[in-house]
Amino acid sequence: MGQGTPTSLPLGDFKPADQWQTHVNAIFYGIQGPSIHDHFQTYVSRDHRLAHALTEEFLSAARENPAPVLNVQEWGVGNGNLAGCFLSHVKELDAKGKVYPRIRYALCDYSNEILKGARQNPRLADHAGRFFPILVPADYLDCFPSQSVQQIFSNEIWDDLATRVLLKDGDLLYEEYLQPCLDPAMAGMDFDTLKTFFNDGNRAELARVPSLLSAIVWERSFQRVDLSNWPFHEVLEAHAGEMAEGIPVPVNVGAFATLERARDLLAPGGMGYTGMDYGMFSMREVNAEGRPYFNIYGGQYTSMVNFELLAEVGKAIGFAEVTREYQHDFVGRRLGDRVASIVELVQRHPGTRNMQPWDRDILMLQTLQAVNGTYRSPYKHRMTYPALPGTPKKQRKQIAQLVEHLSTRGVPDTVAYVTETEVRATLSQLNKLGYREKEIRSVFDSPRDPISFVCLHFR
Repeated sequence: MGQGTPTSLPLGDFKPADQWQTHVNAIFYGIQGPSIHDHFQTYVSRDHRLAHALTEEFLSAARENPAPVLNVQEWGVGNGNLAGCFLSHVKELDAKGKVYPRIRYALCDYSNEILKGARQNPRLADHAGRFFPILVPADYLDCFPSQSVQQIFSNEIWDDLATRVLLKDGDLLYEEYLQPCLDPAMAGMDFDTLKTFFNDGNRAELARVPSLLSAIVWERSFQRVDLSNWPFHEVLEAHAGEMAEGIPVPVNVGAFATLERARDLLAPGGMGYTGMDYGMFSMREVNAEGRPYFNIYGGQYTSMVNFELLAEVGKAIGFAEVTREYQHDFVGRRLGDRVASIVELVQRHPGTRNMQPWDRDILMLQTLQAVNGTYRSPYKHRMTYPALPGTPKKQRKQIAQLVEHLSTRGVPDTVAYVTETEVRATLSQLNKLGYREKEIRSVFDSPRDPISFVCLHFR
C-alpha cells in the first residue's frame, strides 16, 4: 500500500485491480491451512442474533411455501456458526414440524479447509442429514439446477470477490491498476524463484513463506478506460454519472456474478437472496471524501462493497424487489430494540485512545463482564481471549483471570450484538469502568459511518 521501500522489486506487472486481488486471495486461502478460521471475525462467527433474525424472516415465508423440499444455500460458510444457529432456531420455532424436516442446507465454499472446519462446528452436531458441505466457488455454481433453491445467504464474500475500481476526472473515467512489490529480504528464498511461484500461484511452495502476503507493497496507477466492454455497462455509465470526481469507487464485478447465479437458481415464490457485507450504503457514502475503498488483513485483499451499484445491477438482472438495510437495523428490528457491538461500546470509552493495547484488552473484558450481568445466550460458549505478544506479566495474569470468569452464557464475542436495554441495565457497572452517559448514548444515537455493515435483499 503506498510507496515501497527503495529495495522493493516488482513481483509482476501492473494489472487491473481485480486481477491481482483474486490472484492474491486464492493464494491466501490456499496457504492458510487449518488456521484459516482464526483469521475471520464477523457478526456470525460466534454470535447468534444475526442468524436468528435471518431465521425468523425465513420462517415467516417458509410456512406458506408448499415446496416438499426447501433448499437453502449459504455461500462462503465461515466456521459454520450461521448454519448451526439458523438450523437450531428453525427447529426450536417449528413446533409443529412443518418446515425443519423439509430443509436441505447446502454449505458452499471454495476452500476445503473452511468446509472441513465448518463441518466440525458443534452447533451443527444436532443437524446431521440436514446440512451438506459442497466445495464450489460462489461465482461458479453451475452444478445446481435452475430454479431449485428457495433461499440463499452470503456473509462477507462480496468484499473478497473480484472488484475493479473507477475514478472520475471531468468527463473521463480511469481504472485502477495494481502492481505487487516486495523487499527481496522478505522473500525467504531466491527472489526470482519466489516471483515464479507467486505468479504461478504455487501454494505448496508459497506456504513456506507465510509472511509473504502481508509484506507485499501495492503500487497503484490509473489508466483511461471505456466502460462499453464492462458487464452491465449501461448501469455503470449511469452510476458513473452520479460519482464525485477524484474519489476511487469500487465496482464489485464478482458480486455481479453471484447476483446473476442467484437469479437463475432461485425458485419462483422462493424467499430470495440475502447478502451481508460492509461498504457504502448509498451514493452519499460512495461520494464521501476520504472513505476507504479497500483493506488488507494479513495479506488478504478485500474491497469495500458498493451497495448502491449492487442494488441497481440486481434490478437490471430481473429481481422484482431489491431492498437494503443497515445490518444493525435489521437485527434490531427483529429484537425490538437498538443494537450495537461490544467493540463499538469500548471504542466510545473516553480513555481508549491513550491506553496501552493490553489495557484496552482488560477494559474489553471488564465491559463484557459488566454486560453479561443482563445478557444471556441460548448457546453455551467458552470465550478465548489470548493476551497480545508483549503484554506485561501483571496484565497477562489479569487478562487470564478475567477470561476465566466470563460466563459461558454471556456475550459470545467482542463482535456480537447487544441491545440498548442490556447495556443500560448495567449502567452503574459501566460507570465504574469510566463510561459516561454521553458515550453510552452515542453508541446507539450516532449516524452511520461511511463504511457500514449492510444487508441487501433480492427477491
